[in-house]
Amino acid sequence: MKKLLFLLIAGLMVGAFIIGCGTEDPWVTEPDTTLELSIVSGPADTVQYGSSVEFSWISQGGVGAVTYQYRLGSGSWSTLANTTSARLDDLVNAGSAPAAQTFSVRSQDAGGQADTVTQGFWVGVQPGGDVTAPTAAVTHSPVAGSYIATGSNISFAWEGSDAVDGNNLLYQYYFAGVTSAWVPATTITYSNISAANPAVFWVVSKDQAGNMSVPDSVSFIIQAATILYVDDYEWLDLNGVRDMPKERDEKQFYRDALEGYAFAEWDISLQGMPDSAYIITFSTVVWASDSYLGDAAGTWWYDVGAPGESSVHYFMDNGGHLLVTGANILQWIYNSNPPQAGDFEFDWLGIDSTAGWDYWGDFTWAVSAGNYAVPDSMKIDVGKNGDQTDMAEDIFAFRDSAVVVFTKGLDVDGAEPYDYGESVGHIYYPGGGAARSAMINFDTYSMPLESIKQTFGVILTEFGE
Repeated sequence: MKKLLFLLIAGLMVGAFIIGCGTEDPWVTEPDTTLELSIVSGPADTVQYGSSVEFSWISQGGVGAVTYQYRLGSGSWSTLANTTSARLDDLVNAGSAPAAQTFSVRSQDAGGQADTVTQGFWVGVQPGGDVTAPTAAVTHSPVAGSYIATGSNISFAWEGSDAVDGNNLLYQYYFAGVTSAWVPATTITYSNISAANPAVFWVVSKDQAGNMSVPDSVSFIIQAATILYVDDYEWLDLNGVRDMPKERDEKQFYRDALEGYAFAEWDISLQGMPDSAYIITFSTVVWASDSYLGDAAGTWWYDVGAPGESSVHYFMDNGGHLLVTGANILQWIYNSNPPQAGDFEFDWLGIDSTAGWDYWGDFTWAVSAGNYAVPDSMKIDVGKNGDQTDMAEDIFAFRDSAVVVFTKGLDVDGAEPYDYGESVGHIYYPGGGAARSAMINFDTYSMPLESIKQTFGVILTEFGE
């Protein structure tokens, strides 16, 4: 028994020795750590007159137990205690504007270290002392009176101000039959929206004294899309990889150009060819083409140029409207020269004769022909186009009632563009009737957005959109 006890004691001594050797110098005490204090929660803006607020704090480091004191403004410090939160009741303000206030906490550890932190906030005026109503204004929304396609996502933004509380306001907003709670948020996005005529969004603000603004509102129409925007151009970078920044920029350009219309999108390079059953559900197709895909099999240009019926033929034969734009349209749509009955460009673009599919004329400006309320002139954006000039096949003559929208222009040494008088844009009215198609024979994406937006608006109005 004595031998067993001796072995047990020896084992404990060895274990103690091993544990004690866990540090290099176990006889040296750990150095003191710096005491750091921080406020975790508490108001940093304006609180209502007479309200209660809570602050909490935390400290790190220090030696031994840490105690705290707090105070409001320049008042007396509280008694030292180990509490890490405080509630302040019935905050008041004798002035007629929000009063700046501070809350301070200081800490002290067993070794004498101390730290102090302060957070500022404001106390609102006494009810009845502020009788001025704030303002509220919608700053981002669909265009008033415009059309938005069902199923879209739409966003709203707003702002407000108050003579007493500045922008420290609460807001309530309404859309699609639902009124929000009072919130400080200034943006909201709605997804997969449903048809509504009218669709109304309104917002109202409330200040700290309870005064409310006059509501601001915007109304528009949500309906099934009547326009299909078709993108058949795929931007590639120098490595032949899809250039996503360029793709996004171009798509956003056409989205902005069609702002105010209920439209859907189709990307041929990603989705393949839209068939007749789909496009016939729209009244207008906006075909934004730069012919990157050429006239190879599987492209719309190939379908339009090949003998027989195509989805675009079917769409037009059944009452559709077509706005097609791109520098190489006639080159890729090649059927016969001069065009003949049965050729798409003859039947639905109203082109009677051209200078030949391989003849391109250079130009730097699209100049208004004076037949429509379009911009007087538009200059090619070198940053987008990659060159000062664009090119278009020359059209010598049109059928029936085709009306020129733009002609070629060229400037020399910064002078006013010289008008060549050769069409690079027209609207076709078959048999002198209603407008059915329009061809903008250049890359509209290389032109100023507002000018193209105005031009599209004129053409779509002619189409009855």
